[in-house]
Amino acid sequence: MRFSMLSQNFRELWKEWELRVLVLLSLFLQLTLATQGFRRKSLYKYWIRVVVWTTYLSADSVATLTLGVISNRLANIKEVQGTIDARSQITAFWAPFLLLHLGGPDAITAYALEDNELWLRQLARLCVQVGLACYIYFMALSGSTLSILAAGVILVGFIKYAERTLCLYLASEGRLRDSMLSLPDFGPIYPRIMEQYTLKKEEGYRVSIDEVVEVPAPEDLSVNGSQVGSEEKAMTLAKAYELFKIFKLLFVGLILNFGDLETSKRMFTNAAMTSETAFGIVEIELGFMYDLLYTKALLLNRVWGIIRYVINLSVPSAVLVFFSLQDRKEYPKVDVCIVFLLISAAILLEIYSVLLAISSDWVDHWRLQRPQRSAISSAVAFLHICPKQRWSNSVAQFSLLRFSIRKRNRIFSKYPALAKFNEKLEKNFCINYKEFKNNIKDWIFRHMTKTIKKLERENKLKGGLTSLKLEVNEVLMKSNQSHLDWSVKDMDFDQSILIWHIATELCHHKDLVEREGKGSEDVTNFKMSKLVSRYMLYLLVLYPSMLPTGIGVLRYEDTSVDARKFFEDKLAVLSKKETSIMNWAQTLFRKDKHAHASGHNCKKAHKSAESHDLCEACHLLLQVGTQLPSMKIRGGKSRSVLFDACRLAFQLNNSELANFSIKWELISKVWAKFLIYAACKSKGSEHSESLSRGGELLSHVWLLMGHLGIADPVQTSEAQCITKLILN
Repeated sequence: MRFSMLSQNFRELWKEWELRVLVLLSLFLQLTLATQGFRRKSLYKYWIRVVVWTTYLSADSVATLTLGVISNRLANIKEVQGTIDARSQITAFWAPFLLLHLGGPDAITAYALEDNELWLRQLARLCVQVGLACYIYFMALSGSTLSILAAGVILVGFIKYAERTLCLYLASEGRLRDSMLSLPDFGPIYPRIMEQYTLKKEEGYRVSIDEVVEVPAPEDLSVNGSQVGSEEKAMTLAKAYELFKIFKLLFVGLILNFGDLETSKRMFTNAAMTSETAFGIVEIELGFMYDLLYTKALLLNRVWGIIRYVINLSVPSAVLVFFSLQDRKEYPKVDVCIVFLLISAAILLEIYSVLLAISSDWVDHWRLQRPQRSAISSAVAFLHICPKQRWSNSVAQFSLLRFSIRKRNRIFSKYPALAKFNEKLEKNFCINYKEFKNNIKDWIFRHMTKTIKKLERENKLKGGLTSLKLEVNEVLMKSNQSHLDWSVKDMDFDQSILIWHIATELCHHKDLVEREGKGSEDVTNFKMSKLVSRYMLYLLVLYPSMLPTGIGVLRYEDTSVDARKFFEDKLAVLSKKETSIMNWAQTLFRKDKHAHASGHNCKKAHKSAESHDLCEACHLLLQVGTQLPSMKIRGGKSRSVLFDACRLAFQLNNSELANFSIKWELISKVWAKFLIYAACKSKGSEHSESLSRGGELLSHVWLLMGHLGIADPVQTSEAQCITKLILN
C-alpha cells in the first residue's frame, strides 16, 4: 500500500516537473556542446570525444522529444478546457527556444564527415520541427502577450537551424567537390582549325604549326606592407590562406593547376623557409579545412555573418527586456525563472560565438586586408581574447611491448560479446602523447627536403615515392647494410612497420644508457626513431585506414598474442609460484629496483614498475636465438612477426652497426622513409576525418608533401598551349 502511494506521488511529481527537466536538460546539452565542441579541434583526450559524441547525439533527440511533449500536453489541455490558460502559455513559450537549440552552436555542425552526407535528413527535420513550433505558437500563443516575443525567438531559431542544414549541405562531399571545380575549358575548336588549315593549303600556302606555351606568372603570396608591415605571423597567415584556396582540392581528390603547384614548390624549397614556418602554414590550412567541414564558418565569414549576429543578439536582448517589463503574476515563479535562464543562455552563447569568430584565423586574415589603424580593426583586435590553438600539437605513442605486459582489466571478461570493446578501451588507455616540438619539425622537414632534392636529381619528382622498398633499400645500401633488406623486401608495408617497431624498441632499450654523452644529432636520431616508430604503430592499430592497405590489424593481433604468450612462458620458468607478469614484476620491484629475475642488473634504477617490466621484456627478447628465419619455421600458421623483429634487432646490434651513431642514423632514416611514404600514399578524406579528433601528424606531413608536389593524390593539369598556324 505504501509502495503504491509512493509510486502515485512520484508519477504526479514527474508529471509536474517533466517538461521543466527536459527543457533544462536540453539547455545543459547545448552549453556542453558549445564549449566542448570547440575544444575538440585542439584536444586529443579521449574523454572529450566521448562527451562531444554523446552530447551531439543527445541534444537533437532531447529537444525534439521536448517539443513533442509540449505539443501533446497543449493539445490535451485545449481539448479538455477549450482554451489555453496562462500556466500553459508560459510552457508553450519554451518551444521557440527548443528550436533555437536544434540550430546548434556555431562551433560544431557535424561530429563526423558522415553527418554532412545526411543533410537531406536534416532538411526534413527542419521542416517538421519548424512546423511543430509554429503549430504550438498558433495553438497557445497567438493573440497572447507573449506572441510577439515568441515570434522573434522563432525567427532566430529558424535562422540558426537553416544555417546548420545549409552548412551540412555545403560540406557534403559531392557539393564540396562541385564548388571547387572550375568552368570547363575546351581549348581551340579542332574542326574550325582544320577548316582554316585545308583552306590555306588549297590557296597555295605552306602551312606549319607552332605552339605557344602559356607560363603563368608567379603568384604573389606576400602581405601588403602598408597594412601590416613585415610581421612574420601576418605573412604566414596570408600565405596559408592563399595556399588553402588552392590545396583544399586535395581533400576531395581533385587535381591542381600546374602553375599553382610550381608557385608552392618554389616557396617551400626556398632556403629562407624554416621548418617552423612550413609547419605553421600547414597548421593554419588544416584549421581552415576543419572550419569548412565541421562548423558554420563558411556562412559566417561573409556579410551574412554580421547580419545574423546582429539579429541573433538584438532579438533575444529585446525579448529579455520586454519580458522583464511584463506582468508575470499569472505565471509560476519556477517557470518564469526557466524563461529568464533560457533567454540569458541564448544571449551568452551568442556572445561566446562572436568572441570565437573574432579570435579565428578567418577574421585575422580579414584584418590583413584593412588599414592597420582602422577603428573596426582595432575594435576586433581588442575583442581578440579567446585562446587560439589550431590542433592538439601532439604526437600519439603506442608500444606493442608495453601493451603486451600491461595488466589486463577483466571488467567484461564474463561477457564475450564485449571483449572487443574491452580491448579497444585498453588500447586507448595505453596511448601516450608527446608534444610536437620544434626539434621534431626540424627533423621531419630536413628529411623531406633531402627526399625532394634526391627526386629532383633523378628526375623522378613527378612520379613521387613509387616504391617504399626501393627507398629503404637505397638507404640500406648506402650504409653498407643491404643484408637487412629482407625486413622490407617481399613484405607488406604493415609487416615492415611491425618488424622495425619491435626492433627499434629493443635497440632503444639496449642503448638507453649508452646515449649519455653523445652528440645532439645522435640523441635526436635516437629519440626521433622511437617517437616515429610508436606513432606509426599507433596509426596501424587505431587508424589503419590512414596507412596503405594490408592486414596490419590481424598481423598486430597475432604478434601481440605471441608476445604475451612468450613472456608468460618465460616467467613461468623463472618463477614457478607467480606466473602473472605484473604481479611477479611488482614483487621483484619492491625488493631491488636494479635487479631482474632473468639475471641481469640495470645500471640505473627504474622510475616505475612499468618501466621495470618493459626492461625485463626487452632483455628476454634480446636473448632469443635468431639464427634461422622464423617465417620459414612457422610457415603460414601464424602472422606474428615478433621473432623476425628479434632477428632484425640482433643484426642491428651485432654488426658494424654496433656503433651508436651509425646505427641510429640508419634507423632514423628508415623511419623517416616510412613516415613520408605513408603520408604520400594516404587519402585526403582520411585527413579530413582526422581533423575532428584533434588532428594527426601524418596529416601535416601529407599536406606539406602535397605542397612539395610528391604526395600520391597530387596530380597537375599540363601547362596550357595555344596552337597557331604559320603561313609561308
